[in-house]
Amino acid sequence: MIGLVSDAVHIVPLEAIKIAVPIGIGLVSAAYLTMKVASSSNPGKPVPTVSLRPGDSNHDNEYQDDQDAFLQRCGEECGSTFNILLLGKTLTVVSGAQIREVFMHPDFSALDAIDDFMSMSAFFDSVRKNMISPNLSLLTPSIVEQLEKNLMKELGTCPAEEGGKLVEKPMKVLQEMIANAMATVFVGPEITKSRKVIDTFINATADFGKMLGNGKLRRASVWKTIVQRTQYKILNPLQAHVQVLVEAATPVILERRRLEAEAAENGVEYERPKDILQRLLDSFDKYGFVDLEDVCGHLLILILASVHTTTDSSTTSLYYMAAYPHYMDTLYEEQQQVLDIIQREREQTRQELVKKGDPISEDLDPSHDRDLSAAAIKKMVHMDSFVREMFRFRTERLTLIHKARKNVTLSNGVVIMKGDSAVINMRSAHQGPEQGDDVTEFKPWRFVGKAKGATKAGADFLTFGMGKHACPGRFLAIQEIKTVGVLMVSKYSKIEIQDPSKTME
Repeated sequence: MIGLVSDAVHIVPLEAIKIAVPIGIGLVSAAYLTMKVASSSNPGKPVPTVSLRPGDSNHDNEYQDDQDAFLQRCGEECGSTFNILLLGKTLTVVSGAQIREVFMHPDFSALDAIDDFMSMSAFFDSVRKNMISPNLSLLTPSIVEQLEKNLMKELGTCPAEEGGKLVEKPMKVLQEMIANAMATVFVGPEITKSRKVIDTFINATADFGKMLGNGKLRRASVWKTIVQRTQYKILNPLQAHVQVLVEAATPVILERRRLEAEAAENGVEYERPKDILQRLLDSFDKYGFVDLEDVCGHLLILILASVHTTTDSSTTSLYYMAAYPHYMDTLYEEQQQVLDIIQREREQTRQELVKKGDPISEDLDPSHDRDLSAAAIKKMVHMDSFVREMFRFRTERLTLIHKARKNVTLSNGVVIMKGDSAVINMRSAHQGPEQGDDVTEFKPWRFVGKAKGATKAGADFLTFGMGKHACPGRFLAIQEIKTVGVLMVSKYSKIEIQDPSKTME
């Protein structure tokens, strides 16, 4: 399906991992695309419609059979902008140079597309700017701790004589790891102890899919009406997940309030928890929350928009490590070099403090010299390039819908009418000449030394969108994906995965 969260890499045989497979770019925009893609009427220069294969009544099967081959045929037949018949709709696909126009033109809006779905764009952007990005370095230790703890729980160690670590159910392993890490960031360590809460982080997205009819097309007005009528309260089957969060959060919040009051009575500063739940509670009036259920409903929206896609992407990264084991040595060597440098720098700082007669603070404890801090992971440029190349290589080809606020004429003369939508052809950007040589091959060091980090959105890397409205959650997501990769490299010299179609339920 176009732009939907991936059907999961477990349906793809391991030997086919080198072929690009779909990946979810963002739950909200994906669900919107599935439910509402307006056909484009064009009174100006007509948009050509791609011909059908003999025997086909639409382009669904041809697109699913081979996205790249289909889009190449479309471009050769019709140029950079064309109509296709997909998901029961006529879609206007924008490619090449016109992609930048869609992203940068003030009368095209991805936010309007998201707001048509649930009016949550401002909330997402505010959470990213005020709660996640500024505190990423503070959140990283907790993320690493949870990821490593659950990695050891799920896979354990790997004696040298065994050679490689066999991961029988990679998606399940990563679900546990990511769910625990994200729960710590979102609701804090106390609430994360609840198994029901972890299950909510793992299962909520699947239940959301059921609510949408497992990807079947619905009239957009139905969902829009439901959203407006309920003022964004979560409906079944997600209501049960909201109640899980409410029940787990209530005693923790009461205890936090007690500690805060006690600190105030004693004239000391209360050390506020760093999780997003606490920050939402502190901003209760700012966001216009009604009650705790409303807060937890918004938390659930964040879960829906982040946990599955991060898990899916981390799992794919693991598959690529298994498919290209000869790259593991380079990643491990880089990791050790970075940690060696940091260890020497910290030792030098301690020696300078001793010479001055100054005390050595706890954060300079030698036992933490080789911690996988945010600063350490940032220096691992080969891992960063590996992740960016993974996204470039296997991203869903049609996604990132934008709505026209007014009639917009593209530079090729095509007019997108007010209220209609443009769907981006990712293939034309991710396999274009600016990517270098061998664009159809997976080359993990493609971006080393090029100042093109995995979080850097642009015309040549559209996984997270482009411009000022690029995906606000990409910084946390990339940090977790890279941390998973770094941990795998640090613990195992080789990753082995059986044919996933036989190991996944």
